[in-house]
Amino acid sequence: MIKNSKGFTLIEVLIVIGIISILSAIAIPNIIDWLPNYRLKGAARDVYSTMQKARMLAVKTNRDTAVILDPAGKKYELCDNWDASQSPPCIGNLQDVYFSKMKSGVGYGHGNATKQAKTTVTPFPLSPDDDVSYSNNVVVFNSRGLGNSGYIYLDHKEHTTTYAISSQSSGVIQIVKWQGSDWE
Repeated sequence: MIKNSKGFTLIEVLIVIGIISILSAIAIPNIIDWLPNYRLKGAARDVYSTMQKARMLAVKTNRDTAVILDPAGKKYELCDNWDASQSPPCIGNLQDVYFSKMKSGVGYGHGNATKQAKTTVTPFPLSPDDDVSYSNNVVVFNSRGLGNSGYIYLDHKEHTTTYAISSQSSGVIQIVKWQGSDWE
C-alpha cells in the first residue's frame, strides 16, 4: 500500500519554530542596539538635506533662504524667503521639523564627543552650552549659494554617537561622525 506523505509532522513544525525562536533571541538585541544610531544618522541626513534644499532654493528663486535652528524647542524650520530687515524675518515657512515629535530620542547635543568637529575647511569648537554655532541660530544662503559658516551637533539620548553638520561660507555642507575618539 502506498502512503500519501503530504504536509509536515508536528515534530518538524516544532523544530522550525524552535530554530526561529533561537535566531530571534540572538537578532533582536543587536537590532535594538543598532536602532538609535540608525535614527540619529537619519536625523543628521535630514538636517543636511534641509540645508542643501535651502541652498538650492536660494539659487533657484534668487532670494535668501534660511534654516532656523531652535535647540530649546527641539526643532528646525526651512524658510524660503528670509529678509533680516523684516519682522519677523521669515516671510515664507516651508517646513517645520520637531525632533520631539519623531519620538526617536534625537536632539541637539554633542553626546560623548570630547573634541571639536573637524571639517575640510574649519574646525568648529565643542561647547557644552551651545550645540549650534550659527549667529542667531540661523543658517542663511544667498542667491549665489553662499552662506554663513557654523555647525550643529546632534546626538541620541541612548547612544554615544554624535553627528556634526556644518556649512562653510562657500556653501559647502558636510556631515562628520564621532567615532569614540575622533571625528570621521
